Amino acid sequence: MEIQLIERIQSSIDFIEKNLYERINLEDTAKAALMSLSSFYAVFSNILGTTVKDYIRKRRLSLSALELVNSSYTILYIALKYQYYSSEAYSRAFKKLYGLSPKDYRIRGVYIDIFPKITLNCFNETGGNVMINREMNKDVVINNINNSSSGFVLDIDIDRFDNINKNYGFEIGDKVLIEVPNRIKSVLDSYNINTEVTRINNDEFAVIIKNQSKELITKLSKDIIASAEPEFIFGETNVKLTLSIGISEFSFGSNNEEVIKNANEAMLNAKKNGRNQYSLSC
Repeated sequence: MEIQLIERIQSSIDFIEKNLYERINLEDTAKAALMSLSSFYAVFSNILGTTVKDYIRKRRLSLSALELVNSSYTILYIALKYQYYSSEAYSRAFKKLYGLSPKDYRIRGVYIDIFPKITLNCFNETGGNVMINREMNKDVVINNINNSSSGFVLDIDIDRFDNINKNYGFEIGDKVLIEVPNRIKSVLDSYNINTEVTRINNDEFAVIIKNQSKELITKLSKDIIASAEPEFIFGETNVKLTLSIGISEFSFGSNNEEVIKNANEAMLNAKKNGRNQYSLSC
């Protein structure tokens, strides 16, 4: 994959993000990438693993979910803002993705940014191959570390998530991406830890915890792993999965990039050792 193509697709993503509250003409989106519409569709799907229409739909629904929790706007107002022609059409689309109606989601009052903007970064692998990193919310994680004098980063990954998409379809995969952080959040709440669960990659979430001991963090990690043991039930589909967690400690003056990298390497080490476990960064 040429770096120039990746940069063009990033330009199209930036165009989409600027126009999420407006009607998005896909031909204009392709022009932002300097491509024909047919070529744009193919390259976008190849790089992001989803269609451009699906990306737009999930981004709009994700932002609308934030407004449901954090604002008093009517559901009709939110529907129209995100380019749905009626509250009924919006409610159907929202429930299909989140498994809850907008009204029930608002009552529950917990928002997790499951479908954030994707930032594409590319680098040359040994041998000259261009690799793509689809970053999500990295700035959010760095800001949270900066705002804490000391603490821990938990890098939580869904084991074999690609198999879930392959065996059950992407719609079920999306529902897993929504339900897993909800379970993580429930464990955090049981410890009275008020912190966010942040999606940072395709099947990966970060949690920043401050002012806690290493002993509590390891116990918490065990409980997060245990929270995935009950099957995930979506209608008539039951999904079994496990989680792997990498833990990295940081303090004032730590290199944020290194802290995130160490947590990721610890998570990969947990997978290497058999998955369904946690690993502490050295």
